[in-house]
Order: sequence, then C-alpha cells, then structure tokens
Amino acid sequence: MERVSILGKDTIVVGQDLLDYIVNDILRCVKASSLIIVTDENIARYHLHPFLNALSHHINETFTAATVKDPPRVLHYIMPPGEAAKTRSTKQRIEDYALSNNCTRDSCFIALGGGVIGDLVGFVAATFMRGCPFIQVPTTLLAMVDSSIGGKTGVDTQHGKNLIGAFHQPLKVYIDLMYLKTLPMREFVNGLGEVIKTACIWSDSDFLVCIPISSRFPRDFLERSEEEIHALEKILALHTSTTGTDTDTTTEDTALLLRVILGSVRVKAHVVTHDEKESGLRGLLNFGHTIGHAYEAILTPDMLHGECVAIGMVREAEIARHLGYCNDITVGRLVRCLQAYGLPTSVNDAIVKQRVGAKVCPVDDLLDIMKVDKKNEGKTKKMVMLAGIGKTVEPRAMAVEDDVIRKILSPAIMIVPSPPVSKHASPRHIKINVPGSKSISNRALVLAALGSGTCRLKGLLHSDDVQVMLDALQKLVGMEFEWEDGGETLVVMGGKGKLSVPKTDIYLGNAGTAARFLTGVCALIPKPSPSSSDATSPSDMCTIVTGNARMKQRPIGPLVAALCANSVSIEYLGTEGCLPLKITPQNGLQGGRISLSATISSQYVSSILLSAPYAKSPVTLDLGQGKVISQPYIDMTIAMMQDFGIRVVRDPGTNVYHVPQGVYVNPSVYAVEADASSATYPLAYAAVAGDGCTVTVTNIGRKSLQGDAGFVQVLKAMGCVVDQTDGETTVTGPSSECLRGVDVDMESMTDAFLTASVVGACAAPGSVTRITGIANQRVKECNRIAVMVEQLKSFGVHAQELEDGIEVFGAGVDGLCVPPGGVKCYDDHRVAMSFSLLACAIQKRDGAANGGEGAVIKEKKCVEKTWPGWWDALSNVLGVKCVGVDLEDHDHDHDEQGLGNPTPMTNDDHSDTLPLILIGMRGAGKTHLGRVASAYLRRPLIDMDDYFCQHTDGQDIQSYVSQHGWAAFRDLETQLFEKVLQESGSASGGVVVSCGGGLVETPRARQVLERLTREGAACVVHVRREIGEIEKTLERERGSRAVLGEGVREIWERRRVWFENVSGYEFWSVNEHNNQQNEQQGVWEKVDSDFRRFLGVVMMTRHRQGVVVPRFDPSGQSASWFLSLTCKNVQNVEKDLDVLVAGCSAVELRVDLLTVCDEEFVGQQVVRVRRAGVPVIFTVRTCGQGGKFEGSAEERRGLVKKAFKWGCEYVDVESEDLKVVSEWRRREGKGVGKSVVIGSWHDVKKESVWVGKDNDEEKMTFRNKYDEMKDHCDIVKLIGVATCMQDNYDVQTFIDSLPVTKSTTTQAQQQEKPVIALNMSAIGTLSRVVVNTFMTPVTHPLLPTSAAPGQVSVREINLIRSSLGLLKPKKFYLFGKPIGQSPSPAMHNAGFDALGVPFVYERCETDDWREVKRVVERDVADGVFGGASVTIPLKEDVVSQGVVQGDEDVGSVGSCNTVYVRDGRVVGGNTDWVGIRRCLEKRLLGGGGGGGGVGGRKVGVVVGAGGTARAAVWALTRMGWSVYVWNRTTEKAHKMVNEMQPHHGTGPSVSVVDGFEDAVVDVSGTDDVVVVSTVPMGAHDGLIPLLDGLLTRRTTGAAAGQSVVVDMAYSPRERTALVTRAAQAGWECVEGLEVLVEQGVEQFGIWMGSFRNTG
Repeated sequence: MERVSILGKDTIVVGQDLLDYIVNDILRCVKASSLIIVTDENIARYHLHPFLNALSHHINETFTAATVKDPPRVLHYIMPPGEAAKTRSTKQRIEDYALSNNCTRDSCFIALGGGVIGDLVGFVAATFMRGCPFIQVPTTLLAMVDSSIGGKTGVDTQHGKNLIGAFHQPLKVYIDLMYLKTLPMREFVNGLGEVIKTACIWSDSDFLVCIPISSRFPRDFLERSEEEIHALEKILALHTSTTGTDTDTTTEDTALLLRVILGSVRVKAHVVTHDEKESGLRGLLNFGHTIGHAYEAILTPDMLHGECVAIGMVREAEIARHLGYCNDITVGRLVRCLQAYGLPTSVNDAIVKQRVGAKVCPVDDLLDIMKVDKKNEGKTKKMVMLAGIGKTVEPRAMAVEDDVIRKILSPAIMIVPSPPVSKHASPRHIKINVPGSKSISNRALVLAALGSGTCRLKGLLHSDDVQVMLDALQKLVGMEFEWEDGGETLVVMGGKGKLSVPKTDIYLGNAGTAARFLTGVCALIPKPSPSSSDATSPSDMCTIVTGNARMKQRPIGPLVAALCANSVSIEYLGTEGCLPLKITPQNGLQGGRISLSATISSQYVSSILLSAPYAKSPVTLDLGQGKVISQPYIDMTIAMMQDFGIRVVRDPGTNVYHVPQGVYVNPSVYAVEADASSATYPLAYAAVAGDGCTVTVTNIGRKSLQGDAGFVQVLKAMGCVVDQTDGETTVTGPSSECLRGVDVDMESMTDAFLTASVVGACAAPGSVTRITGIANQRVKECNRIAVMVEQLKSFGVHAQELEDGIEVFGAGVDGLCVPPGGVKCYDDHRVAMSFSLLACAIQKRDGAANGGEGAVIKEKKCVEKTWPGWWDALSNVLGVKCVGVDLEDHDHDHDEQGLGNPTPMTNDDHSDTLPLILIGMRGAGKTHLGRVASAYLRRPLIDMDDYFCQHTDGQDIQSYVSQHGWAAFRDLETQLFEKVLQESGSASGGVVVSCGGGLVETPRARQVLERLTREGAACVVHVRREIGEIEKTLERERGSRAVLGEGVREIWERRRVWFENVSGYEFWSVNEHNNQQNEQQGVWEKVDSDFRRFLGVVMMTRHRQGVVVPRFDPSGQSASWFLSLTCKNVQNVEKDLDVLVAGCSAVELRVDLLTVCDEEFVGQQVVRVRRAGVPVIFTVRTCGQGGKFEGSAEERRGLVKKAFKWGCEYVDVESEDLKVVSEWRRREGKGVGKSVVIGSWHDVKKESVWVGKDNDEEKMTFRNKYDEMKDHCDIVKLIGVATCMQDNYDVQTFIDSLPVTKSTTTQAQQQEKPVIALNMSAIGTLSRVVVNTFMTPVTHPLLPTSAAPGQVSVREINLIRSSLGLLKPKKFYLFGKPIGQSPSPAMHNAGFDALGVPFVYERCETDDWREVKRVVERDVADGVFGGASVTIPLKEDVVSQGVVQGDEDVGSVGSCNTVYVRDGRVVGGNTDWVGIRRCLEKRLLGGGGGGGGVGGRKVGVVVGAGGTARAAVWALTRMGWSVYVWNRTTEKAHKMVNEMQPHHGTGPSVSVVDGFEDAVVDVSGTDDVVVVSTVPMGAHDGLIPLLDGLLTRRTTGAAAGQSVVVDMAYSPRERTALVTRAAQAGWECVEGLEVLVEQGVEQFGIWMGSFRNTG
C-alpha cells in the first residue's frame, strides 16, 4: 500500500485488496452522523453489498454498547449509470434522498464508482448544507488516475461537460486495484488514455522517478510495454478460486499496473498541490481535452471520455506541429502509443465508425462547442501545446486561433492561389528537411540490431511499418534502444547476431518489407540446447511470423522456398505461399550456394543478403538469368551492408553475389537520408512556383541510394537548374513560360511520375510531357495513371493514357483553373501531394482565381502514410496559404464515379462501382441473372464463357478442353478472370461478371475471390439452385457443353465449401416451374424479381439506398411495426403476403418456427418472404428466449451468419451471440453483410426489472442489458413480461431514461440507439399499443397463431390508439376536374379501413387552384389535413401558385400529384413517375433496364406535354432510356423539354420530334421501345393512325426488342382504343388504371409514413 500527499495531506491511498482498510479508515477518520454511499446500477451489482457488509461488520466491532458515541447511519443511493445521468436533475434526486432521510451537515458522502459518480457526488457534497465532506472510492482506471484526484466536481448541461460545478477536495481517495476485476476491457483501455496523457505533458524522467525503476521498465516504457500492460487482462479476470481462497494478486502484472497508476497519481497530486484552482500549471492536465470534449459532446455515449481525449490529444499535437512547436516524431510517437493500447486516434478509425454509426462531427459544431470551454479567455480558445514527448511549450494552456483549429480538424484543405510573382521581387530560397526513407530505415534497423556496438540512427522515418520492425527486432535479437534528441535519434545497442525464439508471435500488421526481411532473420535462430533456460517442449520451439488479413495474402513463397532449400525449417500455417509462417530453429542458415529468382521481388534478395553474413559458411547468392526486378534496391542493400562492415562482391556480368561470414560493425552514427519520392514534391515546387524560386532539400544528395533520387534529372530536362552536393539537393525553377515538356522513361522511379505529370501540366502551352515505363502504377493504392488523367482534366489540362504511361499536354499556369468539385485523391498519398503542387501553380487575378477561390484537396489525411506533416510544410516552409474545408459531402465522396484499383485497399464504400461477381454451379442460372443484373444496375455484362472464346480465337470451351484438357483450361480461365478484374478497374460504373462454375477449382482463383470479399473490393455472390433442378437443366443441355467427367452431386460436394469461403453473399434461385416447356417460355420472372430485390440490398444501389431504419417518433403519429410471421412454410402464405404485411415496415421470418431449420430450406424461405416487398428480419429464437430452436449454439450462429449472406435487411442476434457475430463480421471483412443488427434479449422468466428500486437490488435491470448490448448492434430489442399495469408504466420510464443525442440533420433530440422495449402477456399489450412506437412486432388474423402473448395486429393497435385519442382524425382529398370516375377514394379509404386509422379520403372537384389553397389552409389550421391527390388540370398550378412547396421530385418533374405534410410544411411531390416505372419494371427484362434486343437501344416515346408527360419523361430517363417527345403543339413540347433538361444533366437524351414518322425512322426492330400516351381518351382516334407505323415496325425472334405501351387514360369497364390496337400488334400493354393504383400505393406510403401500405 502506498500513500500520496496532495495539498500537504496524505489524502490518497493506493494498493490492492484494501476493502477492510478502507472501511476501518473511514470510521477512524470521519466523524459523521450519516455515511451516504452513492453508486450506480452497474457498480451496485458487484461492489455495493461487499462494501455495506464490510462497513456494517466494522461498525459492530467499533461501536459496542459501551461506546458513548452513536454509530453512523449507513445509507445508500443507486442512480442510473453513464454520462447521461450526470445532470442537475440527478443531483437534485440525490439531495432529496439525503434530505428525506434527515441527513445533516455532519454527514459524509462516499462516491463508489467511476468519474461520473465522483464528479456528481463531489458536487452534491460541495453544496449540501453549504458543504460537507466526501470520500472518493474510484472503481475505474480513468477515475483512479484522473477524476478522483484534485477536487474538481460538476455536472453536464446541454451546452457542454462539467460547466456547472465547484472545487471541493475529497477527504480521502482510496484507490484499490481489485475494483478493476469487474471493469470491462474497453473501460480499462479508456483509462489508459489519461495515463498516456500524463506521460505526454510531463518529463519522462520526472514521470518515472515516481515509479521504482527496474531494468525491465526502461525510460520509455509506455511505448514498449503495451504487451505487458495488455496482459493485465489476467488481472481483470481474477476471481475467487473454487477452493474459496483468493487468487494471487501480487503478480508482476499487478505490480506493473500499480506503478502505472502511482506514476499518474503522483504527477496529478504534484500539479494540484501547486495549482489547486487551475490558474496555470493545472491547465496542463487538460491536454487533449479541449478538442476531446467537443468530440465527446457529439459522440457520447457511443464514445467514452478517454477515447475522445485520445483523439483530442492527437489533434492538439497536430496543431502544435502546425504551429512549429513540435515535429512529426512527437505526433508519430503519440499516435503509435495510443494505437498500441487500442485507443482511437481519429474519428475515421474503423472502431469509431462502428460505434457511432451515422453520427458526424461538423467542424463548425466542434468550434461552437469549444466556445464554452472553461480554459477560454473570452472568445480565445486555449489548448496545451506539446513541445515533445514529456514537454510542453508553456506550463499552461495557450491561445490558438480558430483558423488553425479548423485547418487541422477539417477533412479537406484548400490551396489558396497566390498573386503572380512580381518581376521586382527577390527570388525565394527555401530549405526543407524531408522525412526519412522507409526502405533505408528498415534496412538500417536490421543491420544495427544484428551488429555489434552502439549506433545512433538519425533521420529515421517514424511510421507504422518502421515501428513494427523495431518491435519485432527487439523480440528476436534482444537489442536495447532508447530515443534521444526528442525522438530525432534512435540509439541502438546491437545484439551481435545472437538471436533466440521470441516468447510471443512476431505480428507485423501489413508491413511487407518487415515480413520479408525478418523471415530471413528468423532463419538464423539456433536450436536451443536442452540445458538452456529458454528450452521448452519441442512443439513450442518455433517462431510464428504473422500479420493482418491483407498481409496474409501477400506472397512470400519464393523466399521461403530458397530458405527451405538451405535446411531452414519453415511451415505455412495458412494459405501456401503466404503468412503466417512457423519457423522451427535447426542449425541456422547453412550457407553455400542459394538460388533465388529475382524476377518477382527485390525484397526476397535483400532478405537473404542481410542475413547471409551470419550463415554457417559464406553464401553465394545466384539470382539466375532473368531480368532482376528493382535492381536499385538490391544495390541499396549491398551499399548499406558495406557501411556496416560487410562487403558483398558481385561476379561481373552476372547476377551472382558472394557474401562473406562476419558480424556487422555498427557505425557510431548513421544518417538515414530523405525519402526520395517525398523529396520530389518540394523540389517540384521550385519548378511550378515560377520565376526563380529555389528549394533545397537538406537531407538527400547525389550519393543517394534510391532510384527516385534521379527525378532531379527530369526537372533539369524540363528547364530547372539543379545543384547537388553529397548530402543536399537544390533546384531553381525557370520562369513559367520556360518550363518545357519531356519524353522520359521513369521505370527506375515510377512513384515520381505523378510529380512529373503535374510539372508537365504547368509547362508552356504546346509542350508535351510523355512518361513511359510506369505500367505498375495502375495497381497501386489506385489506378494512378487513370486518376491523373481524370483529375488533370478538372484543372483544365488535357492528358491521355499510354500502354505503359501517360501523356500530358502543357497548359501553362495561365491555362490552369480551379477544379470545380475539388481533387478526389482515392485515399492515395501521392495523388494528394502531387495535386497540391498543381494547386499552388494556379494564380490569382483580379481578386480571384480562375474558376473559384482555390483548389480543394479532399481526403487530406491520406498523406500520413509517408509525410504526416506535409500540409504543415506546405504552409509554414513553402509559404503556401492553406485553409481547412469541411465539405458537407466529404463522407460521400466515394459514391462518385471512380477509377480505383479493382481490388482497392481503402475502407470506402464504392457500391455503385464495385464489380458484381456471380459464381456457382453450372446450370444455376448465373448467365441469365447476369443479364438481369446488367440491365438493373446499368452495367456491362462480362460472361466468362464468352470472354474465353474471344481470347482463344473463337475456340469454345468444349473444344479447348478436348484439345488441352481441364487443367490447362482452369489455368487459362483463372488468368482471364484476373485480366477482367484489372480491366474493370477503370470502368466508370462497375461491371457484372458471370463466372464459370469451376473457377473455384483453382487455388489462385479462390485466393483472388477471398481477397475481393474480405476487402469489400467486389460483391461476390454465390448463385444457388437445388441440385436436382441443376441436374435436369444439364441433362437437357447435354452435348452443348464440355463434359464434366463426374456426377453433378460429387462436384457439388467438393466445391460447396469453396463457394462458401469465397463469397460474400448467397442468392437462392427459387422457381416452382421445373418442366422444359415452362423454362423456355421464360418463367424466370419471379426469380428475376427476387434477384433485383436482393441486389437492391446487397449492392446498396441508386435504386435502393441500403437499409433505412424507420424514424422514432415520440408522438406515435409515425409509429412503425413489423409482422412476426408464424408459419411452418412461407409457401403456404405466399399468396397472402401483401395482405399480411399491410402497414408494416418489415416482416420477420421466425426460423425456429419453420418445419425444418436446415440451411437450404431456410435460404429458400428467405427468398419467398422477401416477395412481400418489405425488408426481412431474420430471427432464430432459442427456447431460453421464448422460441423453439433446439439446435446447438454453433448451428444457430451458422444460420445467423447465413442471414447476412442472404442479404436480409435486418438480422436479430440474441445477446449472448452479439460479440461472437460482431467479431465474425469484423474478421470476414467488408464484403460480407450490410444488414442492420437487432440485438435482442427476452426476459421470459421475469428475472429483471425495467426500473431499479430499493427492493430490486438483487435483480438485473434492463438498463444493464442495454449498456451491455448497445455497442454491438444497431437496434436494441428488450422484451419483458408484465404481471401488472405498473410494469407497462416502467417500460415508459425506462425509455425516458435512455441517453439522447442531437440529430445532425434536424437538430432535434433523438435516442442514442433505436430501442424496441415492450412487455409480453395480455396485460403487456398496453406497452405494445401505447408505449413502444418503434418497430413493434405485430400479428395478423390470417396467421395460425401469434408469435408472443399479447401480440396484436396493426389494425387493432390503431383502433385502440384512436379510441384513446392518441391517433388524431385526418382528412385527405382528391383535387381536380373531372374526377367523378376516379377509383382513388375507394382505394384509399379501403386502405385506411384495413389499417384501422381514423382517416377519410374524399373528392373535391375543382379546376381552380384557389379553392385547393382554401381547403388546405383551412384543414391545416384545424390540424386535420393529412394529404391530397392532385390531377388535371391542377398538377402544375399548385406548384407555380405556391399552394405547396415542391420536393425534389417536383423540382425535377415540374408537376405535383401528391400533397403531404412534413415538419409542419405542406409539401408537393410526384408519384406518377413512380407508378409508370413500377409498371414497366414488371414487364421489361432487367426490371426496367431493358436489354431484350440483341445490339438494340432503349427508346421511349412520350405523347403529350402536360404534367403527366413530364412524369413519363422523368421515369424513362431515370431508367436509362432515351426519350422522344411528341405533342400536337410542338412549342409546348419544346418548352417542357427545355425546362426539364437541367435536371437530367448528362443522362439519357430527351428530344422533341415533329411527327411519329421521325421516331419510326430512328427506331429499329432490335430496339426496346416504350410508348407512353398521356393524352385523354377522346384524342385516341387521331393518335392511333400516327402510332401505327411505330406499332408495326417491330421484328420477332431472338433479336427482337421488347415493346410496351402505357396508356395513362383509362376506362373502368373496357380497354382504351390505344391499348386495344397495341395488343393486336403484339405489344405488352399497361392500362392507366394499373398506373393509378401503383402511384396511389406510393402516395399511401408517403401519407402513412411507413415503408409499406395496404395490400
């Protein structure tokens, strides 16, 4: 036990197992009449009763009958958990509790809990009876090291954290480590953020002087002890053993934790002692808090305090770097330290996005929140500025301007153009130091670690890859290191080549260089002798080299093969040729002749060279006769080995190298030169800045070892003056008109081609820069060549791709313009830095740049891969003005058309451009569904069978297999598949690829597909069909395909696991028509429709924007429900699905109630239930949760995982499976599942309570379960059992107590997480009807039974709510004239009746917009207006006369047919176009995309020019059809087209024709044609003769296009003349009544605020 003094008193006690000491000390030191323990529901479950019992025991012992003084009363108060409870109202309730128990000023409050409890209870104590004592007993790491110490108390308000409070010092602080046993790991890591913060602001040595130092804990232990500290999970798992004795808690791990906590406690105690009221020094403890609190205000409760402070520390350190107070090294060390402990460093981290969902942090909002920070002085914001790790610029917070904060926090940056350089201005001479070379840094670390002596490495690159290398070498070699000069110098004490098997795996992340180099190093590890202290069992004597998922796909096979041939024992633990590797020590590297092909990677060569001196005999490395890849990197390795004392000799004219035995001798100092690729940017700045600007890079010169250093010769050829010394490079730019193009092969410096391209863009007009030898740049972070062409165009520069390069046509600086949409960087650091240079060349004239303020570089953070401080250097060193830009659409950048690599490594969602790849058995329907997808998604289809023929000179697969065999075919098939993927990388809208059934037979193809799925780089769909049906199909096609040579079922059994492993999704083709005749007649219509719905979910296409969760509406006016389907086979109710789901937002498939639960049957059931047309909720309810599933947990989880693959919009996951499923989704990668997860828990035994009460202390509360589940799901579903009416009221109290956040769009208060909370049982029905208004499960009279007791139908809920006055009556109208024959009133009133709502729809016949306005305004004033339908002749008048505010559809169409109310506004919409589109989708192949004719186009003809004609034009163009418009009055048609044209943008063409003969001439028989007539029935007689030519100009047969007529006029009793004539000509016909119904269905859905209307 340790005591720490603060403010002159030994107030703080730190130790373990202190409970008896704590209560005894309280009774000894505190003279109080009442001890009031305040804790929360979570802490009470674990620690309240032990505390009470111990206190009671010591009171009984201390206060005997003979004691004069009465013992203190012991009271306790349990409050809700979490930051949301830290409010003035909670404080009031605690005070009222104390007052009601007659507590007086001599009472003492005890805060048993985390920071929330401590802050709140401290504030209560500060004000209760004008101040009484309190004691802190912190139970979280965060509270132990921070909030419990120093006397800061307070509550939160809607304006910010801790804005109301007081300084009130605790009487005692008892820090007992054993309270951490029950702390969740996330909370533990959360506390480590404050530990790291303390180390950052305090001197390393001073910080650690407070801790007993041992050799195991060197000065920079935080950066090097993450493994030890993470081993503290053992402590958190400590519990009383089965023998009843406590486990040993005096372990080394506990000692380490004690040291960590004591170090932070002593620092804070020192600071508080010298500045109790935060007038100066204490402000240092707020490092990271100014920005961290702003993030926390938006992201709470999804993000914890320490997590937000971690992000804040990084941002504030970046501000300090920008202001010149610290360097890249400081920021880099901080970032890597936080990441090592699992803390976030950016709001863009994957774990942050997972936790906060759709929440965003606009910069303006963050700045507004910072305005009320307590450290501010007036409007000036103040932050702690780091000068280095352990140092601050001043011992207090410093003022920082808003512009600087905005620049650092913004996701994008604007390069502000500078005015033209004056001819009289003195030339600028800029000196700049560039970050070190990663290649040299990695090699230097290996050499120094293996060498003897001490080496000071200067200029080392501080990056993730280098850190990984450093950590791994420390494990392997046992070297020692420390940082000097604030991190500028790494001092390495070499291990002399003495290696040993590491105690833990060598984890390398995605560091490819480290993986290759260290594999060679691991080969040197000798076999431990039996007597060695390191010797273990033979199975443990090995080194495991592994990495992340991406690293496990990167090749290492040739290196492993060469080492194994030299007697090194290496095994693959996963995919052959890739990590992870198991390296078992034998006798080290034997030496002698080693053969290795260098045609793949120079890193393999360098790996063997670096390790070769430590072989048993000299090494002769033979690289063969092939062309060596990246020879400059091999030369770099050899030159560096010589610097470390080993001279490698190469046989002249060969690729044979001789490496002697020896030990590297470390030079005392080794300077790592600048990264040559990064150096190109400041050097090129001299070229584009104009008129004699000179830039000197001070840490790279003519002796550089790097190929990219040759870039200066390119600049020289372009007109620059170049001067180099051994260590420096200087470039002076010419005048802008003298900059010229070049023709250069950049094969030896491919990464520098982007820099050369932007310099070429600035070259004089007429000059051309031609760059070749850079084909490999198409497969980097993106297709860099294509991106350069695309983005140069946005600057006004013409460029074009070459086979292996690019051609850029100089525009001169006068020809450059500001890119209108900003620069899209594709998350590529080199793209961002290159185009920032080009942005610098844009000059300001007449107060503005050509085209706008300045070029905006999006995704500015991507430069951190190689130069984190680039924007600081650009601004502070190069003198370019940069402004932070918070683009509203930044998070949606990647929805744009893109040119990224077909297998990108970014985390962005490119659903509209990702390839759709269909795999599956032969005969499953891949080709057919590929055509459907091609038409639906408007993408080209690549059928691999056809593609194969095109690339084998027309030879089909059958003949190829006969000639060459299946093995040769499979190899070629895989090669062509990879070729397709590479070619599709530049496809603007993605492609659909239909693969051969046997593609998965090839391991290489499987690896490619697995990678695409895991990285989310393609949507890989396994198309399934019952094997029996496949057999029938293949039997009919016998003779037309290559013979498989074995049975279909045998092939399926072999391939099924492969299909499963490589696919992200699975689609079942379910078709009841199995005979040949029906298949030939095209009975795939249901399957086509099923597939389109499936694609709408999994591709998140423009047709359906993913899964939308219904909005929570506390008023209940927009309540939502889902149908719980209780049937043994969906096929039995399929015909009634429309009726069953009436009014529902979704339909739940209860898998546990099905006849069988095998995967094939359930998969087909999902397809059938999706035909209801609403989102599907997939549920497997176990017996323990009130369901009937009796299978194992593995079987249950297997079905749940399948649900994601089947594209179910919602997946219900029971609470015990949430973490397992969450981890599976994370492990599988981005390519699996876009489903919304409903985390569910059913308390069927009534073991929990909705609201905790004094007599319920032993019961779990639903709030506990909510907190446990919320971070692992999107919706929380909690179900209880009501036994009395109070149980229903408690549900409402529970819902009201949940944390709320502010909507980023409406600014309204909303729940932090959508919640379904209700009770089962007949009494519990009230909770379904009144309390829960979000996604309430319902039943239907047509179902055999309800899914749970108390479940009712939608109609019953609405009738009850109406009778209670919770659902207000509303009026709906049909406006127009004539409307006497309209069926709309009957249709809508039938819908209202089916749903049980008190709404009525009636006619209001008028052709005067004034009457419409009068009726609407009257009913709005009365609160009864619900909506209206508008027909001719008022569709355009209600918009133009301001009766309604047009929505987006009205703005595009120009007419209104639907009126609805949103947020108090009367809004006009248009559903006519939706009705037209839906009718066409039912009749056209591909769901409206067309594609029936071979080689044909998609042509629409619209007759008329009124409001309905506008809707028709909009529908057709949205479907991708070219449109001709004909109207008797041509001028009116032209007017309509001209008004609509701006909304079509660059979409399909719309033109006016004078007569139908024009359209007839332009339409061929192979075109798909749709004619939409919008004229009244009376005009048909004159119309039909004009249409006759078009109706009859159609072909038949396989090449014929599809033909559809839509007649918007209708007669209730008979077909119109136009429909009759079209039917006679063989056209598909859509009658106006059908369109009316479809648009009415859409109207109804808008009015009801639900996804689904009546059936």
